Amino acid sequence: MKILIVGAGAVGSLFGASLHQQGADVRFLLRTARKAMVDADGITLELPTRQFNFRPRTVTADQLDADYELIILSNKAYALDSVITDIAAAMGEQTHILPLLNGLRHLEQLDDVFGQARVLGGIAKTVATQASPTRIKVSNAYSSLTVGARTPGQQIKARAVWQQVVDAGVDAELSENIMDDMWDKFCRMAALGAANCLLGGAVGEYMHSGKGGQIALQLFRECTDSAQAAGHPMHPQAIAGFQRVLTNPGSAFNSSMYRDMQAGLPIEGDHLVGDMLRRGETAGLSCLMLTIASAVLETYTARLDLQA
Repeated sequence: MKILIVGAGAVGSLFGASLHQQGADVRFLLRTARKAMVDADGITLELPTRQFNFRPRTVTADQLDADYELIILSNKAYALDSVITDIAAAMGEQTHILPLLNGLRHLEQLDDVFGQARVLGGIAKTVATQASPTRIKVSNAYSSLTVGARTPGQQIKARAVWQQVVDAGVDAELSENIMDDMWDKFCRMAALGAANCLLGGAVGEYMHSGKGGQIALQLFRECTDSAQAAGHPMHPQAIAGFQRVLTNPGSAFNSSMYRDMQAGLPIEGDHLVGDMLRRGETAGLSCLMLTIASAVLETYTARLDLQA
């Protein structure tokens, strides 16, 4: 299977390294300047137990042709418009897309351009940060992928993709209910990101405030209510478990969106919190805390735009 990975950030580098080392026919789509750095230095992965460098095969958009069987999207959601333009040349008759973006809104965009039959469901779980253009720091010992068919006609392809990543040594699940799984992650990431960014701290830090835990739980409640209204309710045990995560006073847990905000980088606020808010409001729900959190994130993004 010839594979194109879009981006070599934290997610793309981590899982792409496994495919590369297993000998898969994989290439990374990069911008020209980034390609030059990666070609010169390779990519160094700093894992909790070891560190290693690998030298991926890289391409730029003008070098693409339509012979890829799978395109894995590991880019940030705010870059999706340009990515859709870039990958058009790589879309052959049998090409499928496996998006590993956060949230759900990207599915609608990709479906509109390429058709739902070409777009699989996917989830990446890891705690990783791009520390420099050629260095990725992975903080957790456990990282995984979930792949699933969104339509009955995708089942054979989804299984083939899952087998490919399993053969590469990746901990991966073949989901029978990928939209339920994606909604589950959507709720968790939107709630955690909103709580971190609104309250200005990791879980254990905002738990030092009088109402921080209550605010985090209300944000999560508004997310799970939105999921239930959409027909994808979270399991009660999953809800109870994540409520404990959101209110653990000894936890340093925080979201990638919060880390990006702390670093002064663009964030996925509208793709996660803003989209969750819109879905809740469309369902007729009251989403006061999501409204406030979304306004904070919109203000941050507007300030970045003004500074650009």
